[in-house]
Amino acid sequence: MKSNVSNRQQQGILLGLALIFFLCYLSLCFNNNIWTDEAFTIELLHSDFAGILKGTASDVHPPLYYLIAKCVTLVFGDSLLCLKLVSILPMFLCMSWGALIVRKRFGFRAAVLYPVLLGVIPCTMEYAVQVRMYSWAIFFITFMALWAYEAYLEQSLRFYAGIVLTSAAAAYTHYFAFVSAILIYGFLFLALLAGKRRELLKWLAAAAASLLLFAPWMPYMELQVKGVSRNYWIEEITGETVKAFFPFLFDMGIPGTTALWMGLLAVSLFFAVRMMLSARRGQKEEAGAGLFALLCLLVPVGTALTGITASALIRPVFIVRYLLPCMGLAALFLAITLSRYADGMVYGAMIFFFLCAGLVDYKQSVYREYEWTHTAETEAFLDSHVGERDIIAYNYESYKFIYDYYWSDEEKVLWQEMDLDNTEYDNIWLLDTIYWPTPTDEYLAEHGFRKTFMGNYGIEHNDFKIFQITRL
Repeated sequence: MKSNVSNRQQQGILLGLALIFFLCYLSLCFNNNIWTDEAFTIELLHSDFAGILKGTASDVHPPLYYLIAKCVTLVFGDSLLCLKLVSILPMFLCMSWGALIVRKRFGFRAAVLYPVLLGVIPCTMEYAVQVRMYSWAIFFITFMALWAYEAYLEQSLRFYAGIVLTSAAAAYTHYFAFVSAILIYGFLFLALLAGKRRELLKWLAAAAASLLLFAPWMPYMELQVKGVSRNYWIEEITGETVKAFFPFLFDMGIPGTTALWMGLLAVSLFFAVRMMLSARRGQKEEAGAGLFALLCLLVPVGTALTGITASALIRPVFIVRYLLPCMGLAALFLAITLSRYADGMVYGAMIFFFLCAGLVDYKQSVYREYEWTHTAETEAFLDSHVGERDIIAYNYESYKFIYDYYWSDEEKVLWQEMDLDNTEYDNIWLLDTIYWPTPTDEYLAEHGFRKTFMGNYGIEHNDFKIFQITRL
């Protein structure tokens, strides 16, 4: 479909949309909230590069995101705001640079829809500002798919080089992004096999180069897989678990929004098939766009099926959060198909609807980042109450990653390690979680102490009661 807007104006509109979403994400970063996984990231970044590699090798994720974040902190410092900017940068690149590529291949209407959809899919706004690897995984997988399509159309070595770099980067960022990259390689192979067999040598060289780049990490991945197969925290996947995947990805806190998004996916699937049938009418370019859109949908579907199958055969290793690297492809699928069959007022109404949906999602994100958590309240309370001869105690050891960010080792102690008969503290401020029994009045009295409930507090997802424990 043609547009009356000039090329320069189109580029300006697309970059403006990306900038608007960047500023929205940036406005969600001015807090001091972290949860366990973010705390792990921050603690790991206190190590040097060798320590990061060693730390990730003993964890369950590959190291690239942590190395990127470490490089940034060496230049700009390790403030929480800086680390969150590391996460929103790839989202801006996806929306700006990605939209320009989409415009080139699928038209201006699809290019406008793409950043809007990527920005308003509910799960992306939440995780784009977290100190984790998901936004980088979205960037690598999205661009791998776009460059795979370019490689198929143009047969240019530079696009195959792009596939090699983005696939290896995805594998080094998250293992289920690695699964998605393998699927993209597989779909490109089938497409070339069906119509451009002379390009298979380039495909083979690219696949070999990707494996060669990832080969140094493979022994560590094998150790991590063996460790996970013995013991891991993810619960068994059931039908209810799979059913809950969709609200996680698409729910906006308003009844019916998940069903609405699922309806859009179903309609878009119909449109994609209809576009593919255009080949019968000689419209090969339109059919190719429809096939690419369909494959964009099949990558997250295939990634989920791989995770569910592995969980059934080995042990539970997959949660819906691991589909986040595919959200750029979900946005591409919807943008390409919906833009083909929405014209004039329908297209304008659709853009208006998605922007309104984005405002709702943004409002939810503001609440989640600034009002839902008790972090600021907790910090203010302890800053005003903890004296020089006081100590902060916590009774759930797994949250030590979180508490290390807020308080030094001299300011806090694990409750189970305290010797009440020999303590010299005037007050003990106990952060009491549901994961450990609250010390009884009788137990405290035996050791010459008593407790006073001070209120319900918390840090991000970590809720606890604060008790003041003083001498009788």
